[in-house]
Amino acid sequence: MKTPSIAKGRIIIYRIFDVAVEIDLSLIEKRSVEGGRRLKFSKYPYMKALEIPNPPIAFDLQPFTRLLFNSETKVNVVAKAYDFGVISIAFDIPVPAGTEFSELEAVTRGLDVDGSIETKAEEYVSQLMDTLKDSVTGPAVKRDFLEDYMIFYVEKLGDGFEGSTAEEFLKRYDPSRLLLYEERELSDSTRRETLRHSFSYYPDDLAVIHVDNAFMIDPTGSFDMPDILEFANAQFLELRYYDHVMDIELDSIYTELSSKSPVALFRLREYGRLVKKMTRTVSEITELTEKVNNALKVTEDIYYSRIYRTFMSLLRSRDWETSINEKLQVTVNTYKMTHDEIALHRGHLLELGIIILIVLEIILFIVFL
Repeated sequence: MKTPSIAKGRIIIYRIFDVAVEIDLSLIEKRSVEGGRRLKFSKYPYMKALEIPNPPIAFDLQPFTRLLFNSETKVNVVAKAYDFGVISIAFDIPVPAGTEFSELEAVTRGLDVDGSIETKAEEYVSQLMDTLKDSVTGPAVKRDFLEDYMIFYVEKLGDGFEGSTAEEFLKRYDPSRLLLYEERELSDSTRRETLRHSFSYYPDDLAVIHVDNAFMIDPTGSFDMPDILEFANAQFLELRYYDHVMDIELDSIYTELSSKSPVALFRLREYGRLVKKMTRTVSEITELTEKVNNALKVTEDIYYSRIYRTFMSLLRSRDWETSINEKLQVTVNTYKMTHDEIALHRGHLLELGIIILIVLEIILFIVFL
C-alpha cells in the first residue's frame, strides 16, 4: 500500500530557558526593538478560547545552515520573550518536498540526541539578552533549567494524498513511531497510548499531542497550535523552576533554624531576620507563580482550550502547582512557629527584666533603710 509523503512541512525544535525574574515587554515595544511583534492567534472561532493578558514578543533572529535531509538546509530561528522571565528559541527546519515519513523519522531521531542544539540555543539566548538589556529584571540564564520540545508540522501531503481526511491518513501512516523516536515496530497498546490525545476540528486537520513532541497536519498553515504548546511549555518550565527555588529556600531556613541556640534569648535579632526572610519568600513566590498561572486564561471550552488543558495535564502541571503550594504552606507554618518562639522569648526577657527591677528595688530599699 502506498504511504503518504510530505509536500510541505517543517520540524520545529524548541529550547526554552528561564532567564530572569521579569521581562518588561512594554518597554521592549517602546524601544521598538527590531523584528519584535506580539503573539496573536489567527483562527476564528476558537481563537476566543484562550486569552493572553500580556502576549509574548517574538523576534526573527539570524538563520543558519545545517546538513539535513542530505543537503544544506536553511534553519530559521524565532525567539519569544515572555513577561514572566522566559525566553524560547525555536529552530524552524523546512522538510523538503517529497520527503517520505521514514526519512523524517530517521532525521528526527538524530535531532533528538543532538547536543549541539542546546549550545546553539544558548548562543541565541545570550545575544538576545544583550539586545534586551534594561528590559530584563534580575537577568540570569539558568542553563540547568530548560524545556525541550519538537513539533512535526505538515501543511500539505504529497503523492496524491492532498486533501485526505485525518482518518484516511491514520489508516496509511502511524505517527507513534515518529513521536517516540523509535526504529522498530511498536505494539498495539503502545500505539494506542501514544495516539490517545488526538484532536481534529475539520476533517483534514490533525493534532496528536505527546509529552515530548507533537504531530500536526494543518492545511491552513496557521501557527496557533505550535504557539499554544510553546506557551504551555514556558509556563511549565516556570513551575518547575519555582518548585526548585522553594526547595532551596526551605533548606536554607532549616539550616538557619538548626544553627540557632536552643535558648535563643540573646539571638532574637537573628530570628527576626529569618522571619522577615520567610515572609519575603512567601510573598515573592506567591506573586510570581500567580503571574505564571494567569499568563494564559481559558475563557471557553472549545478546541484550543481542550488541547491546552490536555497538554498541561500531560505535563502534570497541577502536581507541580500543588508541590509549590505545599512548600509555601510549610514555610508559612514555620514562620508562625518561629514568630511564636520569638514572642515567647520576648515574654521571658520581659519577665526577667521585671524580676531584676523588683530585686534592685528590694536591694535599694535595704541599702537606704
